[in-house]
Amino acid sequence: MLVVCASVSGAPGVSTAAVGLAAGWPQAGGLLLEADPSGGVAAARFGLAQQPGLASLAAAARHGGVGGVLSAHVQRLPLGVGVVVAPGSADVAAGSVGVLAGSADALRDVAPVVVADVGRLYPESPARALVAAADAVVLVTTPTTEYLDHLDARLGWLRNLVDRGWIGLAVSGRGLYPAAEIGARLALPVWAQLPRDQRGAAVLGGRLAGRTWHRTPLARALRDLAGTLHWFATRRDTAQLGALR
Repeated sequence: MLVVCASVSGAPGVSTAAVGLAAGWPQAGGLLLEADPSGGVAAARFGLAQQPGLASLAAAARHGGVGGVLSAHVQRLPLGVGVVVAPGSADVAAGSVGVLAGSADALRDVAPVVVADVGRLYPESPARALVAAADAVVLVTTPTTEYLDHLDARLGWLRNLVDRGWIGLAVSGRGLYPAAEIGARLALPVWAQLPRDQRGAAVLGGRLAGRTWHRTPLARALRDLAGTLHWFATRRDTAQLGALR
């Protein structure tokens, strides 16, 4: 399964959510793919090397795809999940994302789940093909007028872009608008309500270590979302994802 995490404006916690989804996936062997054209953050946050990663994988993919060579470009997060880290340089990252986006269908088959963090979406994003090929696109947003207005303005484009998957919301924090009202306004299912949880965000962002990280409210919310996506995918009943609230 290919799951894309993205936003359309601001920094509502897309990278944190992507880490939590990959680490909380019900099946072992999930993979986090940093595919943000503006550059990666996982290497810096978790103290990993910049290489191997997205740039080396893209170079290998130019000469025969990603399936047989992927393992050589994967590192491990302390949370027990594999990660393909993106370089900090936006120029290098954007070029690498563009190359790998051409292998979007092949990426679906390299792990039980590939969670792609594509960062902020915009019409010219090199990650467009990844979004188009996704089984599920998780749009992370905060429940404020500014963020919701930006999301509303981009939804027509996003719906046309996503070819076969479903689009749903992960609402970060609480505000003036409850989840049901947000879902009704945007005509999108709210798949998750992510709590404001400083400890959980610190662990998923590499700033804090601890064996009980999976018990934090944020990690539990993301694990529940991962379980929901997995449940429908394994039953090939993803049409029901569009009805979740």
